[in-house]
Amino acid sequence: MTKKLSNIYLIRHGFTPANNASYNNQRGMSEIAIDSYMPLEKHYGRRQAEELGKFLDTIKGKTLILVSPYSRTLETLEIALKYMHGDYRVMIKDELHEINSGIHYARTKDEVLELFPETGKSFYRLKKWFPNATHYIYGESERDVEYRVYDISVYIEEMATEYDNVFVFGHGTVNKWIYYWISDENVLDHNMKNCEVIKINGKKAETVFVPETVVPKGYMVDIDEYVRRRGNKIKQK
Repeated sequence: MTKKLSNIYLIRHGFTPANNASYNNQRGMSEIAIDSYMPLEKHYGRRQAEELGKFLDTIKGKTLILVSPYSRTLETLEIALKYMHGDYRVMIKDELHEINSGIHYARTKDEVLELFPETGKSFYRLKKWFPNATHYIYGESERDVEYRVYDISVYIEEMATEYDNVFVFGHGTVNKWIYYWISDENVLDHNMKNCEVIKINGKKAETVFVPETVVPKGYMVDIDEYVRRRGNKIKQK
């Protein structure tokens, strides 16, 4: 890999309804949308994206923005750009898509165990002892993500020599393994918060922004509203 740079910013998308499956243990979140089409949550997620845009506007210079093709990252970027004024080039990169968590996506642990009682028990046992090597049911393992983001990590470093800044709009797991490759095989020691910005500075991960907007404990997403919205979009097509 090329020399270590300090103008790369890893950014996680804003809060989504699916996050509530883990944040507030809310069942039924998988009814809203599949992984690639899960939208931002309309209250807290959108506000976080607005705060993010105002922060990124303070970072000046010629900037390359690389973004995952998933709806929640594209929507986060779209909202943030309304508050950003600068020289930006945007590229959608398929390699930045989040880990394929199979049937676990947007489901609570109880929901997974109800769908796959025996396989689910085995998964959670293995995940405890072998967190990176254990595959999600019908999905990837973190080790799979580690290997598949190597090439995009090299690309990000190459682009960081041509631009003043590189903003990577991605996901928690993908960003973790990109950081692993860029920072001499260190792994992020915490789970990124929604719309958190981590600046890569040599071998260190420096959090430079976390939105003030946080999701209250116990907040419940209106699932029916999102399902209706999805139905209306299908009818319009």
